[in-house]
Amino acid sequence: MTTTETSPPPAATGRRHVDRLVRAHRGRFAWSYAFQVVGGVAPLLQVLLLRSVVDGLVEERTVGTQVAWQVAGMFALGLVGVWAAYAAKVVSTGAAGAVIADMQSSMFRRLTTMPIHFYTTVRPGAVVSRLTSDAHGAEAMYTSVYPVVVSGVTTIVASVAIVAVIDPRLVVLLVVIPVAIAYVRKAEARINELIGKSFDVTKELASTAETFVSRDGAVLARQHGRTRHEQAHFEEHARELAVLSAATAKAAATSGASYGTAFVAITAGALGMGVWLVAEQNVTVGSVILIVLYLQQLQAPVQSLLNTRYPRMRSSIALDRVEAVLAAGPTGDEDAAPSTRPGTATAAEPSPAGPGRDDPAPALLMRGVRYRYPAVASYSIDGLSHAGDALSIAWLPLTGLDGNIRPVAVARDESEHANALDGIDLAIGRGEVVAVVGSSGAGKSTLAGIAAGLVDCDEGVVEVAGRTLRDLDEDRRAQLVAYIPQEPYVLHASVRDNLRYANPDATDAELLDVLRAVALDDLVRQLDDGLDSVIGEKGHRLSGGERQRLAIARAALKRPALVVLDEPTAHLDTSTEARVRAAMGELFGDAGVLMIAHRLSTVRHADRIVVLEGGRVVQAGRHEVLAQEPGRYRVLLESSSQDALS
Repeated sequence: MTTTETSPPPAATGRRHVDRLVRAHRGRFAWSYAFQVVGGVAPLLQVLLLRSVVDGLVEERTVGTQVAWQVAGMFALGLVGVWAAYAAKVVSTGAAGAVIADMQSSMFRRLTTMPIHFYTTVRPGAVVSRLTSDAHGAEAMYTSVYPVVVSGVTTIVASVAIVAVIDPRLVVLLVVIPVAIAYVRKAEARINELIGKSFDVTKELASTAETFVSRDGAVLARQHGRTRHEQAHFEEHARELAVLSAATAKAAATSGASYGTAFVAITAGALGMGVWLVAEQNVTVGSVILIVLYLQQLQAPVQSLLNTRYPRMRSSIALDRVEAVLAAGPTGDEDAAPSTRPGTATAAEPSPAGPGRDDPAPALLMRGVRYRYPAVASYSIDGLSHAGDALSIAWLPLTGLDGNIRPVAVARDESEHANALDGIDLAIGRGEVVAVVGSSGAGKSTLAGIAAGLVDCDEGVVEVAGRTLRDLDEDRRAQLVAYIPQEPYVLHASVRDNLRYANPDATDAELLDVLRAVALDDLVRQLDDGLDSVIGEKGHRLSGGERQRLAIARAALKRPALVVLDEPTAHLDTSTEARVRAAMGELFGDAGVLMIAHRLSTVRHADRIVVLEGGRVVQAGRHEVLAQEPGRYRVLLESSSQDALS
């Protein structure tokens, strides 16, 4: 069986996933850089023409027609430079936008196909930030940094080359430019320190906002009288960030002013040296003017190159974060063939009373299924996952990002903990309802996740309606299996859209039929817009029981071969539970039902009960029989009629 995991990208690979996306648009970027080169060279050629005009006038050898052509050439070169820069900007922005869109789409595809465990580690807001802020933060690399580097380097190299051709002695004057650069770089250490502090404070500010600008955070603060404290804490960080931002701006302005002052001094020195060269070394006046103008023209590209340091740093960080998502791909090889551990109880045969006992392809068939909890490092993504523990999904153990699995309150040795499921054999016939019970950590929800196709087992075979799940893609799995968790997710959309999410072709009559079966028809009629009523973010207009019933109705519209229920009636009152239970046969027809049971009332009505302990089947049978036999099931019943099965 293929083990689906994610691994952090090795350092040697660089940004190969991002680079692949960029290469798809390399033609457009090449045109952009070509326009940048033209735009950088054109102003330099203008100065060459100006030198010719000045020298001609000084030597009194220039006629009016020649001057007119030279001026026209300068005008044409100016237009070429302007429109080349325009074309470069338009083309680079378009290409960068296409790359960012590809990045966002690729990240979304990857994030929506991560192992199900990954979603237990995701920090609130981090995914949205990665898809938006980080993706758009990377855009500056292609719209600002690279174009400035191409244009600036072109201007500097072309200037040195032209001056060297005119008079190699003038190249000595350009050596003073590194002096200005070295002076400016001294100020960058202070700016880097301030930016680092700003990043830390911004992170604290965002963490406070994410935590307490939420329902759970707000309730926590209000219950403990800490709202004003958190407000003051946020304001303190906001003021600190403002001070750091002002200090950073001042340091940057000081650096810029120092750089400008240095270039003024350099230009004055160049002019003085040029006068000496004209007087003593037979250098033309036009050449001196050329070198002075080139020095002034070099100030902007050199400054621009220095200014790319921070956009480049921010974009590099953003690109690394994008790469971390894109590189989080599945790995693994085919595992060993399934086997059955001797001495364990089996639930492989459907009960004789099961409605699907004569069907050659049972709704669910598991043979030798084993599953080991993966290390958290294998499915977490740097910057997206909590630095703490992953506890949001019931079948996960208490874990940390160090990749070590630490069992909690489970009395079994390390070898037993290694496999969450250990040699499971289970069959569910068509129309049969099988309840799975066991103490906390027994493997119930892990079993449900594997049966639903949300998690792949490490060893063994899982078949639904005669089809091996590992051989099916997501769409086919979704057609065969309906999974209803204890806390179902409801879309911020209308009742109609929520139901049709499972079956876009369902008619209104079919929608009303399933709503009636789960006792939601009266509620929908009372809503202002009926089926078109929007039920709010995560279904906040519905109670917990109403959300559960809506999820059951939605699952019924799929007409699945197997229904996996994680205590779907946990939030229902007794009368509503009885009505929904009675409607199960109508809703799901001959589909097999695997029910994770936490309540005694649910267990009593199952066709068969499977008892898990330590990831193994230890008992199987009907309630009436198991309740009379010595074993784990009777222990659970005697300890508590309700809580022991949770």
